[in-house]
Amino acid sequence: MLRKVLFILFSIAVLVLGFLLGSTNQQLTELNLLVVKLPLRVVDIAIIFLVVGICLGIIFSLFFALQRKTKRWLNNTTENT
Repeated sequence: MLRKVLFILFSIAVLVLGFLLGSTNQQLTELNLLVVKLPLRVVDIAIIFLVVGICLGIIFSLFFALQRKTKRWLNNTTENT
């Protein structure tokens, strides 16, 4: 329980720190994607990458947790037969 609370607090601290550091730089820059060039502020780019990274981390952690639980369920099912 304590690990989960510390993880959540650490995640919130990283988010707040990312937003604080990103909001100090208002310089306009160009983000070159494969077919599009977008003029964005540095803070917008930082927030986009921060949110995408957090979303990918959550998706991968949920995938591995589901994989682990499925493996345990399959092992329990084969042992009972």
